Amino acid sequence: MKIKNRNVIAAAGFVLSLSIMLVSSVTSYAAIKETEITGIEVLDNAIQIKADAPITYKLYRPEDPFRVTVDIEGARLGKFVDKMFPDRAGVTEIEPVQILNPATVARFNILLQSPATITPEVRDTVLVLAMNGDGKPASADAEESKMTDDGLAASDADDGTDTSETDPAAAEEIVQLLFNKTAGGAELVLKGDGAMPEPEVFKFEDRVIIDIPDISTSAPLPPDIAAPVKHISYKEEKDKLRVTIDFEAGAKASVAALDDELVVDIASKGISGGKGEPAMKTACQGEVKKQPVSFDVQDADLAAIIGILNYDMTGCNIVINPDDVKGKKITMKLLNVPWDQALDIILKTFGLEKISEGNVIRVVTKNTLQEEQKADAATKELIGIETKVFLVNYANVDKIKDSIDKAKILTSRGNLSTDPRTRSIIVKDIPSSLEEVQKLIVTLDKPTPQVLIEARMVEVSKNFDYELGVEWGGYWTPTATKSAFNLVGSTSSGATGINGSQAVTTVPSGTSGTTTPYFPTLVNVPTSGAPTGAFTLGYLNAARTLGLDLRISALESSGRGRIISNPKVMTVDNEQAVIKQGQKIPYSTVSNAGTQVQFIDAALSLTVVPHVGPDKSILLNIQVSKDSADFSQVSQGLPTITTNEATTQVLIKDGETVVMGGILTSTEQENENAVPGISKIPLLGALFKHNLKTITSDELLIFITPRVIE
Repeated sequence: MKIKNRNVIAAAGFVLSLSIMLVSSVTSYAAIKETEITGIEVLDNAIQIKADAPITYKLYRPEDPFRVTVDIEGARLGKFVDKMFPDRAGVTEIEPVQILNPATVARFNILLQSPATITPEVRDTVLVLAMNGDGKPASADAEESKMTDDGLAASDADDGTDTSETDPAAAEEIVQLLFNKTAGGAELVLKGDGAMPEPEVFKFEDRVIIDIPDISTSAPLPPDIAAPVKHISYKEEKDKLRVTIDFEAGAKASVAALDDELVVDIASKGISGGKGEPAMKTACQGEVKKQPVSFDVQDADLAAIIGILNYDMTGCNIVINPDDVKGKKITMKLLNVPWDQALDIILKTFGLEKISEGNVIRVVTKNTLQEEQKADAATKELIGIETKVFLVNYANVDKIKDSIDKAKILTSRGNLSTDPRTRSIIVKDIPSSLEEVQKLIVTLDKPTPQVLIEARMVEVSKNFDYELGVEWGGYWTPTATKSAFNLVGSTSSGATGINGSQAVTTVPSGTSGTTTPYFPTLVNVPTSGAPTGAFTLGYLNAARTLGLDLRISALESSGRGRIISNPKVMTVDNEQAVIKQGQKIPYSTVSNAGTQVQFIDAALSLTVVPHVGPDKSILLNIQVSKDSADFSQVSQGLPTITTNEATTQVLIKDGETVVMGGILTSTEQENENAVPGISKIPLLGALFKHNLKTITSDELLIFITPRVIE
């Protein structure tokens, strides 16, 4: 019984332990379950953010009146990870950012079309951000709301009454440095013990330096960092803290102060705001994102609208004279228009002009622009004239002079001359014009590319001749005393019959031509040349009274030839080059001046003019010809000239080979000599005809290979 009781107690203990483990697992799972964003809807002057659980949020209003940041704590973005450009009134763009460390936060950076008051409201699992365009920011820098079990929002104030918040005290110390990996790169958060001051930021190609005034820190650096960030360090200096962040080349850094946090966002190369966008060149700052903008405003202040196109969006600093836009209102609706086009449309509407100076765009009236131009011209008139000599290394001096004249960069007092002997350009003008001339000469005076052009002309010829001939005749004499009877004629005295042609063969051995006749021929269609194979029959009996002279001859010949011509020539860009090799064939002409000897070319030649493009592609104007003397066809003792020529224009990449052209000539000829009628008899007709078949082909291919010689 004791043993059984012990077993029962042990089993009960196991069941109890398993139950505790299961309850703990369920509790842990419930604790780590995170909220997920399920929907984002943009209405006119309102944004609805939906989640699958009650929402805890914070609302930030940075110093920029056109920007709002909303953090939803413990939430993930779900499928909403790309930047959005709504076409509804009030909102220009929404940029989602997922933060994972030290806590999970779904952040939404909102760019407004005009300054507006943001009124947040929580409806069950929906956060509604309502906007009204009074231009005043929200009353508090940060608002927090948490859903209670009954679905209503509970205020942080215990009594539920409205309380006015005072500005938080300025931070004196950075208490924590947090490094977060984001979808578009990385993020460094410097958390202070109060409101973070506005930092001074210095951006470089692969580094950003942040000077934070009147603050210190003893917080440790993040233990783990990831690409695109390479190194993080800080140093306390007099009246400021300097933070240095090194990152990969091509990455972009942006810095923003949000309440008690200073956020440094590092976007990887080719990524901007979590989504890659095409880049474009501007006069302000090299490559910047080609950001589309949308406007739907009524009676909006013109200065505020132009202020939306700030540095973060355009890479340009925009300066406006308040007097030029004072009191001007604008009503417009633009959807997904490039920022530079939107700016041009706005300025043209109000008769304004823009002046780009470095990375600054100045917006002025036309009258202001004209006055500035007149003032500049008057100032130039007071500046002393200087003389400077510019040396030209590669370009043609006269062409450089023409380019300077056409550029119209000299003042009315300027003068320009050249010295071809020393390859110099002498310019007399004010210093600013001399600087412009210097820049233009540096741009134009570049080494002219050289091009090596190689041509290959391949000539392939084939011929085939097939010939079959036959010769035969007969002889019969009954007795030696009687006259002989030839099957066709005879060449002997006293023979009867029809005269035929000369015998095929010589007199057989042991006979005499005076006593024994030659064998005549009935059919005489031999091969035209010496046969390559033949056989002959003579007397058919010992008494030599019956003879058959038969010879069948066959001739077959074939030939194959290949000629490769490989001319090469080098020239500079846009200059003609000619290379030629061959013979001059003399011929005589008769005129009133007498007999004169003239010459005609029989040569291989290559004529080419190359044009090298910026991408090293080469446009060739090319002519290739090969003329040769054909002594097999002579007229009045002079050979004929066989000509092969191609002229074309082709575009080729550097080092590539292209088939410029080709000619194929094929000839097939059949001849038959036969005895009419009898030659048509099957089998037997072959003894009464001669066949000749000739096939010839000639093929010409021209290959071109250009190479740019650096």
